[in-house]
Amino acid sequence: MTARYVLTSTCIQTGTMALTASLRQHLLGKERVRFVDEDGEAYELEVDWKSGVVRGLASYYAKRRLAVNEAILLHFRGGEVELKALPRSPLRPPQPEKPQEKPKEGRPEPEKRRVRVTPYPKEVLFPHEPEALEPPGVTEDLRRLGFFLEGGPPWVYRAPLGRRQVVLVLLRLGEGEVSLLKPYRQQGAHVALLAPESEKASVPEGVGFLSPEAVNRLVRLKARFPVTPLDLEDLLRGGRMDLEAVEALEDRLVAELSEKGALAAFLLLLAKKRLGEVFLLTDIEAEALEEGLIPEVVRQGVELLAQPPFLLLKRLSPGEFLLRQEVKEALEDLMAFAEGMRNRLSRVRGGA
Repeated sequence: MTARYVLTSTCIQTGTMALTASLRQHLLGKERVRFVDEDGEAYELEVDWKSGVVRGLASYYAKRRLAVNEAILLHFRGGEVELKALPRSPLRPPQPEKPQEKPKEGRPEPEKRRVRVTPYPKEVLFPHEPEALEPPGVTEDLRRLGFFLEGGPPWVYRAPLGRRQVVLVLLRLGEGEVSLLKPYRQQGAHVALLAPESEKASVPEGVGFLSPEAVNRLVRLKARFPVTPLDLEDLLRGGRMDLEAVEALEDRLVAELSEKGALAAFLLLLAKKRLGEVFLLTDIEAEALEEGLIPEVVRQGVELLAQPPFLLLKRLSPGEFLLRQEVKEALEDLMAFAEGMRNRLSRVRGGA
């Protein structure tokens, strides 16, 4: 699995890397991790779950002379993470050679032999190094929807869902023949050509279509409703995931969930945490932002879920909470409470 990470000024200044969703998934339960760079140099790093970062990359950033907005490919191999800095913009043309100075009069210097060295091809020096191809711009939005990039092209995205998974394979319009998607479709993956809405008409009939605008709209929709990879799968089964299809999904969700959608999305976020886990409000707000939830929804959510009849969270100190019960179990208790209250109301009304 390969992911792309874009450096911020904080990363460069502190020698850290934020725990993105892909890093969290790979490093789950670890306090230390080994990163290996392009030259085979290893870095033993600290996983700071409380601050949400990996610490100890300052020497690598300095070695590669990396700057803000430059990107690094993270290639996950077993217990290690391979680093590969993506190339910068094209280098300046080589400067013309300076004219050789005439030798001084006197004892002639021996003639220097010029040796021309042919470098080994990169594939020989780094046979397992991933291709430095630029993933589609839609990758970040798909990550927010639960899909992790594995490689490409064709670009393979996978959303693990416990006992099952959703696999999406994309090919940018003009990036290759549509026939490249056929083997993935035969294996049960959802395949589509990726193109802007303005080029939708260029996609042949019978070929799956997905637009960056539709995916971005889905991400924004997730800020209000509990959108999952299964919703995206339903759209892909329809053949064309465009703005029109996403707007139709939005209408259905509005009718089904109305204002309960934000709370449902927050409950799905808490469901990823372990029973007995302690977290800070600031941490859960940062995680929620990745899912498209605004901080106000998080603050309202923790206040509500710490009160009866939920009692899902326990406040340890200002801004610090304990997950005292799994979300599924808490909802089952709430259902039992609601059923008991309904029966009680029936008896009260029956006796009135």
